[in-house]
Amino acid sequence: MNQLWSVDESTASFDFKSEVSNYSNFDQLDGDHPWRDFLPEGYIDYSVRVLPEGQVAYFNFNLAKEMGLIAPNHDHLLNEDLKKKLVSTFSLRIINEYDQKNSLRFPKKYLKPKKYMATRYLQLQHQNKKGRTSGDGRSIWNGVVRHQGSLWDVSSRGTGVTALSPGAVLAGRPLKSGSGNFGYGCGMADLDELLAASILAEIFHHQGINTERILTIIDLGNGQGIGVRAGKNLLRPAHIFPYLKQNRRDSLRQAFDYLIIRQHRNREWRFGIHHPQRYRLMLDQLVFSFANFASKLDRNYIFAWLDWDGDNVLASAGIIDYGSVRQFGIRHDLYRYDDVERFSTNLNQQIPKARQILQSFVQALDYLEKGKRRPISHFKNSPPPK
Repeated sequence: MNQLWSVDESTASFDFKSEVSNYSNFDQLDGDHPWRDFLPEGYIDYSVRVLPEGQVAYFNFNLAKEMGLIAPNHDHLLNEDLKKKLVSTFSLRIINEYDQKNSLRFPKKYLKPKKYMATRYLQLQHQNKKGRTSGDGRSIWNGVVRHQGSLWDVSSRGTGVTALSPGAVLAGRPLKSGSGNFGYGCGMADLDELLAASILAEIFHHQGINTERILTIIDLGNGQGIGVRAGKNLLRPAHIFPYLKQNRRDSLRQAFDYLIIRQHRNREWRFGIHHPQRYRLMLDQLVFSFANFASKLDRNYIFAWLDWDGDNVLASAGIIDYGSVRQFGIRHDLYRYDDVERFSTNLNQQIPKARQILQSFVQALDYLEKGKRRPISHFKNSPPPK
């Protein structure tokens, strides 16, 4: 992006890394992420600024200890140093296309030195069904945390409206963050939605269901907040499928290789990138994981809106995006989430939709091997039912 917005030089530069030295492990989250190296076309970069008025509304001490962000013996109390570190790390707002177009000025001391990415992925809310215009509409990726041989993804939602939001695409022009003139074009997140997601995610995690988890929530006032999610791999099938839909074979291979490397690095898969049968082994793992995940959803009456785009699900077969997630005490299979312009699938459709996602993986693997993309209908009997 060309830097059309301006910096207020009247304020001194701010050293984010030295502000609170006791919590230096948070400094890993500076916008860098390995997805950048594998798919340079898979994201849009944004400069970001700190919103100093943010307040910590929630912090997951147990998760932070698992990630090595705080000491194992840290008290479950928010001291002033930790609060400051969380605000300077996560109370962020992107400087988006609207800000650039209108040459808005921001104090230099609140600007982060590196850019943060909003990733591209497939979304059924968009008119373009090949992923050319869609992706993180109100989110950015903070980066990765390395701890005890594992790699954790960290991303934030409610950080401002990006060019990949359905509202911005529908408007055909840059939108101001916070504007509600177009659906899915606000860029904000409701605080109550984020708090509910944090509770439900921890419940599901302790029930053995693969899920994103909420690391912290920043209260911005007026009922709005920023929710920071974490997981050992936050990649979605929807991050991979655009390269299948667009017949971009090399990019598709890169996306699959990235998935394999991450799963192997985190010791989830026993094979790595150099295994001659890595894609076939990957497919076996995906079939097992999605079958297991879909059956858990079915048994526990959990609705997670699985659909063909592979958006509301992790590539490792787990829950991401809690806005439409519901758990029922009885099998309420008539329930459909009201998504303004459409209604969702229901409980009875989740296993068939999980199978449809797997068929897209089979189609993608076939495309890699043969160099020609065959229609999805050719794979209607794949993978074999188990």
